[in-house]
Amino acid sequence: MKFAVYVDFLLAYNEKVNLVSKKSTRETIHVLIAESLMLREYLSTPLIVDAGSGGGLLGIPLALSFPEKRVVLVESIQKKARFLNLAIEKLALKNATVWGGSIQEFLQQQKKISGTVVSRGFPNIEVLADFVIKKTIKELILITAPQKINKIQNTVANIRQNSYNIPSRNNLIIFKMENVSRET
Repeated sequence: MKFAVYVDFLLAYNEKVNLVSKKSTRETIHVLIAESLMLREYLSTPLIVDAGSGGGLLGIPLALSFPEKRVVLVESIQKKARFLNLAIEKLALKNATVWGGSIQEFLQQQKKISGTVVSRGFPNIEVLADFVIKKTIKELILITAPQKINKIQNTVANIRQNSYNIPSRNNLIIFKMENVSRET
């Protein structure tokens, strides 16, 4: 199975380039992949953009799960972007590409996309929420801490949003925002 190939490649590459915690094991990586795959039921667009892809733990499993969708892995750290390109090649993912730059640069170049930006642990979710508010993207789906969402609640009060619990994790949620106003 391609997931096993990806996990083995990620852990081997992690020995020389810090992609995930050095304490990561096959089991902990599989838990993270399972959490990433929880996003499948909330995705409604043909384009998925993984903001701050890192080792690809969000975007690569989604690309493997949705061969019919286009997946762009956005990573500004070049050694991580290099890994992502190698992983895409190793897995023969025809629907995935890497953008070596910031999510802001990617979205500014695109102007407007009818796609979904996904992210896990993105440091400034305010930046991502702003792209929904400005209708640059159709939807944003995050795996994040509830406290981070609380910080932006006033800013996104008129944006359609939903939170979903991640079983066995009280410190993480799936948070979805769509650029459809609650007032409509």
